[in-house]
Amino acid sequence: MKSATLVTFVALALILGTPCLGAQPNGQGPQEITVNVPVDFMVGRIMFPAGNYIVKPLGDRTFRLQAGRGRESVKFVTESIRTPWHPSTASLVFSKEDGHYRLRELWMNAEIGEKIPGAPAPPLRTVGESRLEVPAKCTVCK
Repeated sequence: MKSATLVTFVALALILGTPCLGAQPNGQGPQEITVNVPVDFMVGRIMFPAGNYIVKPLGDRTFRLQAGRGRESVKFVTESIRTPWHPSTASLVFSKEDGHYRLRELWMNAEIGEKIPGAPAPPLRTVGESRLEVPAKCTVCK
């Protein structure tokens, strides 16, 4: 009789506790965005071809950029951005450096921005010359 009660209690605890396992503070769960990048670009020292990509958070400011088709993939760690300017939607921001576009910012939505650390970007001469903002779509939003 005691074992049946114990099994029932454990099963009930698992059923009721399961929805909380993936929960994050303030009701913000993991997001996933998709983006169609029109140019070849670099993340760190890795070159990626133009195309469709998926960006997923892995936890603690770590993200994965994965090609929509193919094997191209990279994990990267970010730093929080503190700026009064931000895009109006989810987007990736690239800067043109030494003839290549380099991923510099990741915006999972209009308020949450992350900077991809690396060598300092050269100063902007004109915004249109060195900055490319590519809008993204949220495919898994909480």
